[in-house]
Parts: sequence; structure tokens; C-alpha cells
Amino acid sequence: GGGGGEGGGGGGGGEGGGGGGGACGPQAERPAPAPPVTVLENGLKYLVAPVLGQKSGFYCDQRDNRAMLAELCAGRRLLDLYCYSGGFSLAAAAAGATSTHGVDSSAAAIGLAQSNAALNGFGSVCEFSQSDVPAFLKREGVAESFDVVVCDPPKLAPSVKDLRRAGRKYRQINSLAMSAVRPGGLLLSCTCSAAMTQSGGFLPMLHEAATAAGRSLTVLRTSGPACDHTLHPCCPESNYLTAVLVQVS
Repeated sequence: GGGGGEGGGGGGGGEGGGGGGGACGPQAERPAPAPPVTVLENGLKYLVAPVLGQKSGFYCDQRDNRAMLAELCAGRRLLDLYCYSGGFSLAAAAAGATSTHGVDSSAAAIGLAQSNAALNGFGSVCEFSQSDVPAFLKREGVAESFDVVVCDPPKLAPSVKDLRRAGRKYRQINSLAMSAVRPGGLLLSCTCSAAMTQSGGFLPMLHEAATAAGRSLTVLRTSGPACDHTLHPCCPESNYLTAVLVQVS
């Protein structure tokens, strides 16, 4: 998103004529987007589109959390919500998950995830669906169907003023996600919103979501981004990612 995705941004560089006559001049040709590149993470190959993709084209900040969760997925069924390019799904498949199902509303993301699964030879293990996540979770047959669920939505609280509205969305999404976990299974719930992380309200929100779903939680682990996403003590505002692993009873 942001200005980089649009041709000219606020004027100047996007128009051939500059100044006041730009609308009459020829449109400058945009360079073709660079093709995806292949990167390696924990022995797995991923196609990354640095210009066209979300964030930098790949969520490097979840690297350690993907590796951590993968160790718990052998012989289990994984549901990967807001899966983007399939990072959690592929990591689980490589660790011996019996099946993974990734869900994302973006057709481009689903196509990328499917390509990544094929690239690593997991086409028969990893399934992906283009769908609105709450709508998918309300489908018949989804409740208590998965051993492990990942819920990693986009930034819902861009700023502190958005927290109340975002809190309602987080509760709804997580309550539905918990309903998809079989009793005794695991949920890894994440927020990439600095406002939510710094408010200290993420764990209380999970408790409220569990109450609404009629489930109870045991917190097993709370973590942040991979260690190469450093936090300077003079810039606490850069503390943005929270990932909470819970057992759902």
C-alpha cells in the first residue's frame, strides 16, 4: 500500500510534463514489475514479490514463530487463517502435519501460497481457499475440526484511536478461531498492531473471546518478532508484534 504502489504519488515524478502542463504531456511508461524471487527460510523455498507483495513481500518477522509452531504440528491438522503466501502451512507440512488448510481473502495471496506448496512438493498436503475468514469459520464442518489453528490477521488497529473498534474485531475473529480448535488443541493468535501490543490488552481480549466461544485457555507461550527485528530501548513504539500460543479446552 501507500504511495509506492501508485504511479506518480503526489504529482512530480508520475507525470511526463511536470509543472502545470503535466496533464497534456505524454504519460511516462512504468517499468514492468520485477518477477518474484526465491528465498530460503528454515530449509523451505518461498516465492517473494518485493514490489507487488504485502509488506516487503514476505513476513520475515514470523520466522521464529513458524519454526516454533511447526515442531508441534507432526501428525496434526493445521488451519492457517490469513495465510498470505502460506508460511505457517509450509512449515507445518515440512514438520509432518497430516494436512494444512490456508485461508485468505486475496486471490493473489492464494495463488502465491499454492505456488509455494508446489515448489516444496507439498501440493498434496497443503490446501488453500480464497474466502473471507469469518465466513469460512462459520461454515458447517469447521467447528472443532483442527488440532492447530493460526490466526494472524492484518493490522486492525493502525493507531490508539482505533483500539476500541479493532478490539471488537479481534474478539470476533479469535472467538471463531477458537471454535475451530478441537478440545485440547492449540491456537497461535497474533497481532501486528503496535497500538494493541503496547496497550497490554491482547491477552485480556483473548480471554473475552474464549468466554464468548464457551472455551477456556491455557497460555503456553508469548513471543514477538524474530530476533533480527530489533527493539531499541529509546524507541518503544517499534514494539508491534505479539504472538500468543494457547491450549484451547
